[in-house]
Amino acid sequence: MVPALQTNDEGARQLSGRVYDQLLEMILNGSLEGGVLLYEQALARLLKTSRTPVREALFRLEAEGLLTRQAGRVLTVREVPVREFMEILRVRSVLETEAIGQACKRIPDAELLELRRTVESVLNADVPDVEAQMRADDTLHCAIVDACENTVLAELVRGLRRRTRVLNLKSLPQRFVPGCQEHLAIISALERRDEEGARETLAAHFENVRQSVLAKLGSI
Repeated sequence: MVPALQTNDEGARQLSGRVYDQLLEMILNGSLEGGVLLYEQALARLLKTSRTPVREALFRLEAEGLLTRQAGRVLTVREVPVREFMEILRVRSVLETEAIGQACKRIPDAELLELRRTVESVLNADVPDVEAQMRADDTLHCAIVDACENTVLAELVRGLRRRTRVLNLKSLPQRFVPGCQEHLAIISALERRDEEGARETLAAHFENVRQSVLAKLGSI
C-alpha cells in the first residue's frame, strides 16, 4: 500500500506543478491581467482539472508575491507598483552584474553562439514578435546567472524577474529594438571574455530600461 500512496502523491505533485506552470504563464503573458479576480472553480474549468491542484498552485503563486488577497479573501493578480518595479530593477542590476562577472569566463562558446542566433533572429524578423523577444530575454539573463554557478543567486534573480515581467514590452514597445541591440552587446562582451565590459554593458542595459519607464510615466 505504501508504494501506491507514494505514486498517487507524486502524481498529485506533478499535476499541481503543471497547473502552476499554466497559471504562471498566463500571468506573465498577460492573459490574466493585474487586478483580475481569480476563482478556483472557474480556473479549474478553464484548465480542465479539479480545484485541488488549482488551489495549491494559487497558494504557491501568492507566496511568490504574484497574487494578493482582497476583501473577502478573493485572490487577484497583483499589480506591481512602479516604485516596486524600479526597486526590483535596481536589485537585479546589482545581482546580475555580479553574476555576469563570474559567468564571463565560464559560459561556453557554443551557448553564446546560440544566444546570439536567437537574439538576431528576433531582431531581424519581418514582423516584431514581442513574445519571442521576451523568451530571448529570459534565455539570456537566465543563462548568465546559471553560468555563475551560484544556485541561490540564480533563484533570487528568477524570482525577481517573474515579479517584474508584468511590466514588459507590451507596456514599453519602444524597447523592442534597443533591447535586442543591448542584448547583442552583452553577448559580444561575453564572447570577448571581457569581464569589465560585460558588467558595464549589462549595467547600462538596466539603466536604459529604468529611463524608459521614467519616460513612459512622464508621457502619461
